[in-house]
Amino acid sequence: MSNKKFLKGAFILASAGLLAKFLGIFFKIPLQRLIHDEGMGLFGLPYPIYTVLLSVSLIGFPAALSKLISEKLAMGDLRGAKKIFNVSFIMLLIIGVASTLILLFGARVIINVLNWPEDAYYSIVGLSLAPFFVSIMSAFRGYFQGLQIMTPTAISQIVEQIGRVVFGIALAYIFISKGIGYAAGAASFGASAGAFLGALVLFICYIKYHRQLTFTETGSLHVKDSTTTIIRRVLWIAFPITIGAVLSSIMGLIDSVIVLSRLLESGYSVEGATILYGQLTGKAVTLMNVPLTFSMAMAASLVPAISESFSRKRFAELREKAEAGLKTTIIIALPASLGLAVLSTEIIHLLWGKTEAGGDILKVLAINVLFIAGAQTLTGILQGINKVFIPVRNLIIGVVIKLIVSNILLVTHLNIIGTVIGSIVGYVTIMLLNFMTLRRTIDLKINIKEMVIMPCLAAMIMAASVHYSFNYLNSVLSIEAFATLGAIFIGVVVYFSILLVTGTISFRKEKTFI
Repeated sequence: MSNKKFLKGAFILASAGLLAKFLGIFFKIPLQRLIHDEGMGLFGLPYPIYTVLLSVSLIGFPAALSKLISEKLAMGDLRGAKKIFNVSFIMLLIIGVASTLILLFGARVIINVLNWPEDAYYSIVGLSLAPFFVSIMSAFRGYFQGLQIMTPTAISQIVEQIGRVVFGIALAYIFISKGIGYAAGAASFGASAGAFLGALVLFICYIKYHRQLTFTETGSLHVKDSTTTIIRRVLWIAFPITIGAVLSSIMGLIDSVIVLSRLLESGYSVEGATILYGQLTGKAVTLMNVPLTFSMAMAASLVPAISESFSRKRFAELREKAEAGLKTTIIIALPASLGLAVLSTEIIHLLWGKTEAGGDILKVLAINVLFIAGAQTLTGILQGINKVFIPVRNLIIGVVIKLIVSNILLVTHLNIIGTVIGSIVGYVTIMLLNFMTLRRTIDLKINIKEMVIMPCLAAMIMAASVHYSFNYLNSVLSIEAFATLGAIFIGVVVYFSILLVTGTISFRKEKTFI
């Protein structure tokens, strides 16, 4: 498989992910106006539990399934690939049913144990069917990613989000007359409706591609793996990936406790500390996560592509794919990082209003886009070569370093910026540890000119053009929002024009287009 194929898959997934994020924004704005802060609180309460219940099926299983299926297909074992999907589908179905039953019949228990408002019951019940359909979607997505066909996954993400928006908002408007609790529960049901539609789209796509594989499997090699062997292999790969995701969520919770307590110790009031933390998580982190959609898509696309080459022992091809993936990630993440830093305050004003603060936090946190993206891409490569526990180890090391640095800097004049610097140091550590492992195992190399010098030069020129073009447009137009959008457009054109002129990227029909 050419590098162009898996890079195309990454761009398809990233585009769908970005569109889904924007649809999510359009969901929350009218919902906020309809049910206000109280209703949004009721709407949001069940989601941490929902996320934990789905951590296995949403994160670990699709990666494990795509890896194992790609390995079977690389050996020409089509029937073996189908059996892996069938066994995994049943496993995910069991997880989905169990998660749905926990939410559906345990809603009252959850409310009593956690001392939630009684009206939260409707939000939990409204959300309860979603795990069942999400688990089905995860199985199909892992299957298609194993085939290195990303379009069905992308389409299902968009359809799922459209269903969530349409059904969630419509039902909330219908049930608002019965009270805020009912409206919040109706909005939560949007997630269940969206998941059903997403699963339906994937099922239709599966019928189409399943027939094609059935037609071509005659006479193919078949290695008879027992069901127990398949279950063990799936869990062996899915478990560490899931643990890493859960660990990140738990550390986010711990981080919130530490940040607030240390700010209070530094002399901030409860209100002041909460405002600073809200600016970090509600604005800066939200904006940072937008460009990271691409690196997550790149990691998902790399796992089956790298697994294919690894299973065939084509190590030169494997290195080419790994280096192409890493180079593409750098080329996308670097300008996103600098762009967010240069226009940090202006972008926050554009999205939240001219009086909103948080630009100083985003200006520093934006630097982390490059390091998180690099760490995620390298993690996908490691998972593709069966080093699934290495990223978890490196994550733990990075988190410990982050907590140490954050604790030291939080009590200085840096305050909340201290925890941002701690996060940057932690992810730099994770990225370097991942790279060092790949350097030893597959001799992964960095082309200094194409991956470092030229992208950095282009990004610095872009940053300067963005800065000066914003000042000029703002003085001429006197409308900050238009000046911000115009500066962003100019920056994109300048950056990619430089890369094209210097030959750093090319759209010629070659083995790799970057």
